[in-house]
Amino acid sequence: MSIFDDFIRTDHSPRKLNEVEYAFLNRSARLPFAEVRRLLTEWVDQYPSSERNSLIKSMQAGDDHEFESAFWELYLHEAYRRAGYSITVHPEVLGSSKRPDFLIDNGESRFYLEAVRASIATRALAEERRLSDVHAVLEKLPADTFKISFAYDSIGLRPLATTKLRNQLSQWLASLDPHAVSAAFAANPSRHTLPRRAFKEDCWSLTFAALPLRPDTFGKGGQLVGLFGPRRAAGVDNVTPLIRAVGAKANRYGKLNAPLIVAVMANTEYPTRDYDIQRVLYGLSAAIPRQASECPSDLYQNGHWLTRKGWRRGHAPQVITTSNLKPWRVANVQPSLWTTLEPGVNIPLQPRWLAPVSVDTPEPTVSPAQPINELFGLPENWPIG
Repeated sequence: MSIFDDFIRTDHSPRKLNEVEYAFLNRSARLPFAEVRRLLTEWVDQYPSSERNSLIKSMQAGDDHEFESAFWELYLHEAYRRAGYSITVHPEVLGSSKRPDFLIDNGESRFYLEAVRASIATRALAEERRLSDVHAVLEKLPADTFKISFAYDSIGLRPLATTKLRNQLSQWLASLDPHAVSAAFAANPSRHTLPRRAFKEDCWSLTFAALPLRPDTFGKGGQLVGLFGPRRAAGVDNVTPLIRAVGAKANRYGKLNAPLIVAVMANTEYPTRDYDIQRVLYGLSAAIPRQASECPSDLYQNGHWLTRKGWRRGHAPQVITTSNLKPWRVANVQPSLWTTLEPGVNIPLQPRWLAPVSVDTPEPTVSPAQPINELFGLPENWPIG
């Protein structure tokens, strides 16, 4: 079973807004993505044959969450393999029907590894998909004299019937005078001076703004939707998905005969920062974690390892994190390694490609590591182009 289809590719178009990553990689004729396919195929060939088909099916499932979760497992398998560790995929665990992703061993250190992708809640994910479908439909409309941006106040529980929306937008744009709008915008270059149109239907609430094109570009087509939107002003919460991800895996397998390491991929829309991760793992405090552990009752918020009652989860003493890791970014995204400060805990020996993080300063400090492109035998600017 091959991960990608074997056919002559001719489609050089960019990834569409509602197109899943696997579908784009599978159809793109662009040379950089041909190189990505080659690399992933090589990695899959190194995966145990008994587990390979299941992994490939997950990557082909037609869902970015499943694709990235499976890709993260494949990435970790290849990285540890290249670092000289022996790897057992889905090892049996005494007293449990559940199986961790990997058992890792290099003769000096032995531990279980569980890969997880931090994700937004199911409802929010479904809303994003419905909104992306609307954006994709609008992109098919030609931009003759205007481009539009749009924001949303609410997203309906059902897909939006876009025929009515397309008709209303077309009629509205046709009623506008691009020269008059341009003159008004030139006199007061603010987005608030642009013509606006509200659309409300079946619990959807959208607001559109029309931005006039230059006269020399009238009638030349192009995508209708501009650079702004769809967006909604809201606070960014990368902490909750991380808490769910590490917490769900830490006690999943009961008592193990080796430490359990949780590896979290956080491919969030807004970057996940190191201070977010520190807060998740060591709790929220005015002091650095080592000092906070001396008086844990003063914590503002419990952490994965450090709580108001003290240290916990010493059986899962390390967390690996990565942010914005995509198949085409494997040469320049360096995963980080976080370790509990609980005394007397068995800490596994990890390979040099993981960048250790120190929390003994006000801001987390990441130490140098073996460049990840060197581990995979890739140039720094891979994939070229």
